[in-house]
Amino acid sequence: MKLTKIFGAALLVTTITLVSCKGKSAKDLIVNKWHVTNIAGARAADVPDSIKTQMYASAVMEFMKDGKFSTTGFGSAKGGTYSVSDDGKSLISTDEGSSMADSLTIVEISKSKMIIEDKKSDMKVTFTAK
Repeated sequence: MKLTKIFGAALLVTTITLVSCKGKSAKDLIVNKWHVTNIAGARAADVPDSIKTQMYASAVMEFMKDGKFSTTGFGSAKGGTYSVSDDGKSLISTDEGSSMADSLTIVEISKSKMIIEDKKSDMKVTFTAK
């Protein structure tokens, strides 16, 4: 009897967790403060280790629900607007004061991790939620 209650409680918690996380789209998941944890790709080899270390310590991107973003620790603070494609696979951003939009590929996104890739420059950046 006691084992049945424990199993039932565990099943209930698992079901609630899966249902609450399943419905989140990339548009919902991106709204967060993201800390850079890894840089990869051909262009990443050109970035000195000292710069990477500094970025890992301080680089943050924040995406707000109102469609604005801000970055710090990438050499200068900046902001702008962003959108996520309907299929959740592209991140389109426009820096403040610019009319040119950048499109990045969303390789992976979850509540705690995001990987985006700039295919033009062959740079892949991994972020974790802060």
